[in-house]
Amino acid sequence: MMDLDLPAACTGARCSTVELHGRRYVVLCVDGQTPRQQSHPGQGRARLVYHGAELAHFQLGEHRYVLVPEDDPAGDDHAEAAGTLRRLLTQRELQIVQLICLGLLTKQVADRLRLSEFTVRSYLKTIYCKLGVRSRGAMVFAYASAFGVAPPAALVDERRD
Repeated sequence: MMDLDLPAACTGARCSTVELHGRRYVVLCVDGQTPRQQSHPGQGRARLVYHGAELAHFQLGEHRYVLVPEDDPAGDDHAEAAGTLRRLLTQRELQIVQLICLGLLTKQVADRLRLSEFTVRSYLKTIYCKLGVRSRGAMVFAYASAFGVAPPAALVDERRD
């Protein structure tokens, strides 16, 4: 469990920074702000967001916070890639990709989402087509790359002439 040191009154300001998987994120207080609905073609319902590049929003005590990537030159590329991924995939497809990225098997995903295994496999075929990949590993790599998570150096195949 992560321990955040968040000041009581930091409305509209940077409250804290955290590091997750080697990337730095900023926690912003959004008290008094109204979330806007953001929808993308192909998604069933709109998503409430406080900030365009938000990774997540949460409430802690009486305050609301949003987690966004820290401003860096590559951050805009990752935010754009993540936004593209969210536009390409439906909410349910994103859930399935996230569960697969956590290492769940098709049967486990089906049980968790209360779907049949056949339905999960059908979703996976659609996801593969939308992402232009042919395997589960390539799908995980595409998803991780969209959020700026670099693969371990040992797995990167260097070109040899």
